[in-house]
Amino acid sequence: MTTKTVTIMAVITVVLIAAAVLVSQRKDATFPQTGQPVFPGFMASINDVSEMSVLTQTGTITILREEPSWRVKEKHHYPADMGKIREALFGFAELKILEAKTGKPEFYEKLGLQDVGAEGSLSTGVTLKDVAGNTLAAVIVGNDRPAKGNPDQKEVFIRKPGNPQTWLAMGRLSIEKNPGEWLDKDLLEIEPKRVRHLQIVHPDATTVILEKEQPDELDFKVANIPGGTEVQSQFAVNNMVSTVTSLSFDDVSPKSEVPFEDQAVVTAVFETFDGLEGTLTLLRKDEKHYVKVSAAFKSDLIWEPESEKNAKTEKQAEGARETEKTEKDKTDFPKLANPGMKPEAEVKAEIEALNKKVAKWVYVIPQFHADTILKKPHHLVKQSS
Repeated sequence: MTTKTVTIMAVITVVLIAAAVLVSQRKDATFPQTGQPVFPGFMASINDVSEMSVLTQTGTITILREEPSWRVKEKHHYPADMGKIREALFGFAELKILEAKTGKPEFYEKLGLQDVGAEGSLSTGVTLKDVAGNTLAAVIVGNDRPAKGNPDQKEVFIRKPGNPQTWLAMGRLSIEKNPGEWLDKDLLEIEPKRVRHLQIVHPDATTVILEKEQPDELDFKVANIPGGTEVQSQFAVNNMVSTVTSLSFDDVSPKSEVPFEDQAVVTAVFETFDGLEGTLTLLRKDEKHYVKVSAAFKSDLIWEPESEKNAKTEKQAEGARETEKTEKDKTDFPKLANPGMKPEAEVKAEIEALNKKVAKWVYVIPQFHADTILKKPHHLVKQSS
């Protein structure tokens, strides 16, 4: 081999090595490696997110941070479920690359990664912005499947808007596609053990009354049970109470959009051992069940055990003879600190918060909740054996 040939080959080798290095550098810059975050640096700016938009072929969902809470724009700015907001944001921050997939648009449909506006597209576009409108993260989400060896996570096909490259990523990214699913659906959260009395009155005046005498009783009695009958299912009786006092909903509307006046409604009033009186007004309209909610404090509902009542009566008699001890007597005999009861100040704060929350709204409750609330006495009893 001549010196000239050796020189030429050496030059070619250097060029090839340089090209390989350049390609490698470009590949490293363009194609994240397995295990790298899909959105590097997003975790550092996660608290800057003030808007999340979810786009599908059925429409756009916009969730806005309106201090002190997040709200769903398309649902009259009703408060959003903070748990789902956190889950989505951390899902973005923790989403990691598994491997690169196709960059050819003709294969997008197979992965569920067509443009959202494309005919028949099932993809979901998600964009996170800060208060100034700057995009902090954006992605098109396609098909997903359980992660291999990790049932708590999913493998999901993604691509970034404007970039033909697709990826298989892994994480806990969960994006609801129905605006109603972003709502904070907890309406009432009153522990059934606090309840002493529930009365449900139907438009035809049929009435169901469920009650118990002591806070530590586990089961409610049907007060107006027809003669010759007995309770068919204690579970069904208790479930009526827990349904009314632990109510959730499917959808929400402003009160002005669903008038209740001059309508045939069902009224459910429950009383607690610690002074809360809650009222639900239920209206059936357009195959839906709408509910209005309110609450009030009633001091005469506060329960006292017989022993305390007797002691108080005795002390009151004594106080009539020794008026100078009146204030001390009041201190000596406070309301019973029962585990099923809350202090008066806490109950009043609870009522104020509830009324503030529900004041403007009418709620659509699930059919199974309505079915339970609308039971009449004959649904709860059977002929005595």
